[in-house]
Parts: sequence; structure tokens; C-alpha cells
Amino acid sequence: MRMGQAMTIGGAWPQRLDVLGSRNGIRRYVRRCWTLGADLLLPPACNSCGAELPSPADPPLLCERCREAFRTLSGPVCPRCAAPLGPEVVEDDCPRCRDRRYHFQAVLALGIYQGLLREAVIRMKQRVHEALTLSMGYLLADRVREGLADAAPDLLVPVPSYWLKRLWRGFNGPDLLVEAMGRRLGVPWADDVIACRRRTQKQGTLMPSERAANVRDAFAFNPDYDILGTHLLLVDDILTTGSTASEAARTLRRAGAARVTVAIVARGAGLAHRQA
Repeated sequence: MRMGQAMTIGGAWPQRLDVLGSRNGIRRYVRRCWTLGADLLLPPACNSCGAELPSPADPPLLCERCREAFRTLSGPVCPRCAAPLGPEVVEDDCPRCRDRRYHFQAVLALGIYQGLLREAVIRMKQRVHEALTLSMGYLLADRVREGLADAAPDLLVPVPSYWLKRLWRGFNGPDLLVEAMGRRLGVPWADDVIACRRRTQKQGTLMPSERAANVRDAFAFNPDYDILGTHLLLVDDILTTGSTASEAARTLRRAGAARVTVAIVARGAGLAHRQA
């Protein structure tokens, strides 16, 4: 959403909150009206398994069973990449990222990409499951509130997809995640701070050593935003090697962001998972 002038946190930003995300404003309004109408006719149900929820129900519209199944990172995790750590691993010597250079400072995740959470992430890539994606955004926002209690972000930024991919799917899942997260956290969000400017190969088809090169310089910063000195929360559905998130964070850091934290729904547990 180009505003015609640079947007800053302390200046024009608060006055522009109502127009952030304006391209999707009509769709959000229709979705809200549909939800209100459906609630009058049908009892609320879990957006994951369909189980009936107590009425009235507040977001996230997920039953307790699904919430517990999604929050699978209960043990020690690496604060840098969110990988689970075994009892013999010290926090600053994660075997999955000790030899990697990331441009983000930390990763927060709901759980591991397996079981019910893996099924949910796969469903979230289909437009018909927008309600599930929004619910996962609310749940991820609660995780972010826990993990960043003393360092709230200034802006939520989704990892963008290439325009042709977005056109094919009809939406970009991370955009819906940040919409729900922004409402839950009371933090501004914008879906055009960075854009994917070229078509890349699917990361899951590449060897780990090839993934960084595949996304190198794939993102472009929107100069209509002034993010100098800000703390940004970069949002995506899944992270495995971290190459995509790191390149997006590099673009934001080069534009002036002081800190980039990554929030993801699922942390890939192994290279067999065909995701970026």
C-alpha cells in the first residue's frame, strides 16, 4: 500500500493505521459480516477439527485439544533458530545453527512441523482454510507476547510471495497471519514493506547448501516506509534452514531496521520436510 511518502513510527504512522492493509479491507469486511451471520445460525466450532466450542467464543476459535497439539515446543529450544535442544546441548551451541549466519536475531515458534501442526500448515496454504490461518495467527500472537514481553515489535511484516504465486493461490498466508496477530497484539502491520521481486525455485526441492543462493536478493524494500531503528517482527508459516527468513531479514536490516525477530507457526524438524 504505497502512501506517497515515507511512513515513520513516531510521525505519520499512527494516523495511517486505518489504511494499512487497505487492499484487503473489503475482503476483511465481508469475512467479518459472514462470520457474524454464521455465528447467529450455527454454534461456534474449532477451525481445525470442527469440534463445537462454548458459545460465545473468542478467538482463536480452536478447541483445547488442538491448542495443546499445536504447542509442541515445551522443552528447551534454541533462542536463535527455535530448534529443540536435547538435554546434552547447551543453549548457545545449537547443532542446527552454530555454523549458520542469520540476519535475524531470534525465532519464536508454536511447535514442530509434525503431526497435527504439520497438517494444519498444509491446510493453511489453501484459501478455503483462511479461518484456520487467522486462528493460528491469534495463537502465534500469544506465543509472541510470551516471548517478547519486554521487547514488543514496532511493526509486523509478512514474508511475501512472488506475485505469480500469489495470483495462483489467490492469497498469501503470512498476510492473514499478521492481520490476526496485529489485532491480538495491538501492533501495526503492513503487507508491502518488502516484496518478492523475482520467481525462485521451491526451497524444498533444493539441497540446504543451495537454498541461500536461491533467495539471494529476491526481496526488495518499499522506500515509502521509514524503518530506521525499529524492531520488526517477520512472520511466516514455517522455517527449516532459515534461508528465506534470513534473506528477508537482510533486506529489512539494510533498510535500517535495528532488530528483526522471526515468528513462525512451525519449526521444520528435519531436512526431509520440503519447506523453506
